[in-house]
Amino acid sequence: SKSNILVVRYDQIEQILHKFQNKNINTSTYNMQLILLSGGSGKRLWPLSNNARSKQFLPLLEKEDGSMESMVQRVVRQVREANLTNEITLATNASQLDIITNQLGDTVSVVTEPERRDTFPAIAVAASYLSLTKGCSDDEIVVIMPCDPYTESGYFQAISRMVQCVENNVAELVLMGITPTYPSEKYGYVVPVENSGNETYKQVARFTEKPNTAVAEELLKQNAFWNGGVFAFRLGYMMNIVRKYMSSESFEDTRARYSEFPKISFDYEVAEKA
Repeated sequence: SKSNILVVRYDQIEQILHKFQNKNINTSTYNMQLILLSGGSGKRLWPLSNNARSKQFLPLLEKEDGSMESMVQRVVRQVREANLTNEITLATNASQLDIITNQLGDTVSVVTEPERRDTFPAIAVAASYLSLTKGCSDDEIVVIMPCDPYTESGYFQAISRMVQCVENNVAELVLMGITPTYPSEKYGYVVPVENSGNETYKQVARFTEKPNTAVAEELLKQNAFWNGGVFAFRLGYMMNIVRKYMSSESFEDTRARYSEFPKISFDYEVAEKA
């Protein structure tokens, strides 16, 4: 039976163990749209990074050939190497447009938010771009992920399992749950419904925002996952939510009315209400 929201498991430790045994690489690209979120100012590496040059754009990572690349360049390369999709849209703030064009050229689409308003408005305007400018159908599957995870191929295999769940209409909204390695206070948690789903996915019972260590330890006993901030759904699902705030015939109009969207995270506005 179809559930409103599912969590797909991604186990970092398990993936590292299976890394060298996994030979069944997906060779066909999925029919899906990927939205990479690059909104944060990413000033943690100050003074190297600032508003216009966030940490995700610093060429600090060494490639196999010895040349250097940024987090965002690495993620785009990994997405393509995993044959996930060639259809990539970066949702970002206007101050980052030049550096994205500089690093990625015209290999990705870029949607700029006129002002910072959290992840729900950023995803709403990017979805409007896919629907109204690119002409994607309501059935098209969309995946949202951060632009700067430092991760390996298992992460992208988990995303392909998320896409399959949406494709098979198992749920309207699917999110990635990362198997926790310790009781962290840095992440939100997703508590699954006991004995639901299978090894790959579970139904979601509830969300818990960043807890203290004692609460996190209790959550681990309930087999909770870290919320990976990766979501999959059909475009029509998101556009129905967008239309609650505005009905617009063009992307330009939606973007011009950006401040009409509430300043709220996608987790609060969409995931926790699903």
